[in-house]
Amino acid sequence: MANHLSAGSSAIALTVALIVSPGFVAGQPFYAPGPDLAGRAGLPVRVWDQRVTETLDLPTWQLQQLRRRMLADQRISFDDMRALADHGDGLAAYRYAQRLVALDRPQLIGDAAHYYATAALTGRDYAIPPMVRLLQQPGLSLSQARASHIENALRGFALRGDAKAVEALMLFYASGEPFGDRPGEVQALQIELAEAGDADAARALLTAAISGKLHAPLTDAQTETLFSRLEAAEDLGLRATAQNLRRLHEARASEVPETADAGDAARPSIILTESNTQ
Repeated sequence: MANHLSAGSSAIALTVALIVSPGFVAGQPFYAPGPDLAGRAGLPVRVWDQRVTETLDLPTWQLQQLRRRMLADQRISFDDMRALADHGDGLAAYRYAQRLVALDRPQLIGDAAHYYATAALTGRDYAIPPMVRLLQQPGLSLSQARASHIENALRGFALRGDAKAVEALMLFYASGEPFGDRPGEVQALQIELAEAGDADAARALLTAAISGKLHAPLTDAQTETLFSRLEAAEDLGLRATAQNLRRLHEARASEVPETADAGDAARPSIILTESNTQ
């Protein structure tokens, strides 16, 4: 994949069978986007925090004993480590992924990425960089269930402002790998980041909109929200940029002929014709 964030890590595998999509008990929401996302096809709607914060959170005495041994840095088997990971122990999921990577075989890169994602979903941000490196391996193939699991982990951290997760998602969505061809998701993610208060994302969107380079036009409401985020930025340069962009936006908007349904609130506020952009 072009534009890798960093050099790829060693490929991985395991000689024992791996569960493709392990089940978890329901926990508390780690990230739940607003209602505007609920109907967007192909977009993960909710990420669940399966965090095991205490040994007694595990359902059986055997698992509790395994976790105590792990925390004491005693050696436990691959199968036992996976059992802990599959029951929501993020630390076990992270260490299990590390074991898979250490085997340095290419067949099961997706398995390690899956368990790094499980660790990330329990709030472990240090699982994001190694997971991203694995996702950049050429020829990686993921099932739909695993792709959604991994994407959820990345989106959760991206919308909390994690720069590595944001950069990775932007590259993955733009390239179509490993989550498939999703040309509109770069803009959708930028809008979510901007609406959450990311002034840089708001600036990028407004600049692209005025230049006629967005995948889809912004509505009046979206445009005003972006301007409000940029105008409220702590950085003086960003606030000055907001003033300049607003002047450009108003000048361009005055060049666009009003249509019969100009009062419709959903009417795109930034629509550039070919002659406008030349």
